[in-house]
Parts: sequence; C-alpha cells; structure tokens
Amino acid sequence: MLKLNSLVIEGKHVSKKFGSTTALSGLDIHVPSGSIYGLIGLNGAGKSTLMKILVGLEDMDDGSLRMFDQPGITSKGLDATGSIIEYPYFYERLTGLENLKLHAAYMGFHDKKRIDEVLEQVDLTIDAGRRVSTYSLGMRQRLAIARAILTYPKLLILDEPTNALDPEGIRNMRELFKRINRSFGTTILISSHILSEMEHLADWIGILDRHAIVQERPMAEIRKLNRSYLSIVTDNAKKSCIILERLGISDFAVQENNSIRIYEKTDSSAIAKALVTGGVSLYEMAQDARTLEDYFLELVHQGESH
Repeated sequence: MLKLNSLVIEGKHVSKKFGSTTALSGLDIHVPSGSIYGLIGLNGAGKSTLMKILVGLEDMDDGSLRMFDQPGITSKGLDATGSIIEYPYFYERLTGLENLKLHAAYMGFHDKKRIDEVLEQVDLTIDAGRRVSTYSLGMRQRLAIARAILTYPKLLILDEPTNALDPEGIRNMRELFKRINRSFGTTILISSHILSEMEHLADWIGILDRHAIVQERPMAEIRKLNRSYLSIVTDNAKKSCIILERLGISDFAVQENNSIRIYEKTDSSAIAKALVTGGVSLYEMAQDARTLEDYFLELVHQGESH
C-alpha cells in the first residue's frame, strides 16, 4: 500500500465493461499532488478508458473515485482540469487562434496575453491565423496541448499527447510539461507508448496490465532497480562465478545462456584477463543498463506466466 500525503486522484476498484468486453477490472490508482505520473500499458490495457472516466466522458460500472479530495467527478474538478483524450476535435473552419478564444470564453477565462503565450509555447504563433482544416496532424496535436494548458489547470490529463510530433517536437513538449509542473505545481497524468520519453519525463510510474494497475512506483526507485551493469558471456558460467568471487566481486547475477551481469564498479580489462587466464572463453563483454521498457516488459511477461 502506497503511503502518500496528498493525492489529486485516488481510485479504488474502478471497473468498466463495454458489452462483454472488459476495459477496466478492479483498478486502483493513486496520483500524488504535484507529480508527473506516467501511465503505461500495452494497447487495449485500458489507459484511454481510465482517462475518459476521469474527465467525465465515460461512467464507471463499479468502484469509487476521489479527485481534488472530493468524491466523484465534480464540475469544480473538471474546471480545474485540462485534457487531451484520443483524437483532438476543433472547429475546422475557424483558425487556431479563434478556436482558443472560443475555448477561453467557454471556460470564462479572459486573458488575451495568455492565448498568445500558449501559441508561442507550442510553436504555432505563425500559423495561428490559418484555418484548422489546413493543419497537419502534428499541428493539431500542438493546438490541443495549447488548449489543454490555456487556463492554468491544476491537473493535466494527457492521452498520448506527443502523437504525430517529430523528435524535436516531442523534446520541446517534454520540456514544456516539465516547466508547467515545476512553475505552477500542476499535476500531470500522462500516457505514452514512447517509454524512453516517459523515463525522462515522469517521476511516478503506473503500470497497467490486464485491465488493472499492477504496480505504482516512483521513477527514482525504478532507476535504482535498473542499475547499470557489465554483461559478460562465457562458455562456463559456474567457473566464471568462482573467478569473479576470487577477484572480490560479489554483486553479480547469472542470466540465461552463460550470461552474467556484474552490478558493481569493476575493471573490465582485469575481469577479462582473469577469465581467460582461468581457462574460460570470453565471448562477449558490454556495459549496459535496463531501461523502463525492459522493466515494463519483464513485469508484463511475469503476469502472463501466472
């Protein structure tokens, strides 16, 4: 059980079916206030369904939710939330600027300077006067991000917000989300299939598998678990372990196919020399580290085996 002082979102046993198809099953979620919470899972795991429930686009069949320390989805909570869920829709015949002005009026938010500011932040200032019907998919996505952050929301719920963006655009959005989080204390719940990006952005990770969150953990803890290591492959793992122990190396683990991971800092050349001198054939030696993707896939595959 997570012990968290302040939660923006707390869900217990959230379940949802579409006909006979299960989307969510007894899901628990805890999103700490001020965090960037990365929600990751395979396609069909239920990420978009959960986000739709959180912004009031779908009703859950069972379970309970608290948002901003209030039970359920409230109008006050929705007013404090910006979101991008699946494909963003706009008034096609209006310009990007007009779409943002319309959204600001609907939200009762009147700050012309802020509209100009978000257009600049998502690199749409030059194209703000063009009709949205002429926008590329990437431009639409950036306009959706501008709309989501326009009113200084306390919570951002972003479902694959960097879809259709090029690598530079993805990096720019990552830095923008970090600035929003740090400057305004905005809590961000974000999903992405680009796990390397989540590794750089999120400070909490929730892993969704088989329609429920199977693990929530600070990214700092995952980094500790995903330590750098020296990988060696020999013709005799047992003999190699004896040689490593003679060298005073104790923090290592034997993998499949005579592979060994050495987690402590070592002199790789000294290890290679000792192994060869000891009559072991050294086939491979490389410095490596597990990524968030490795961690995620390992956890998911463990679940499949049970």
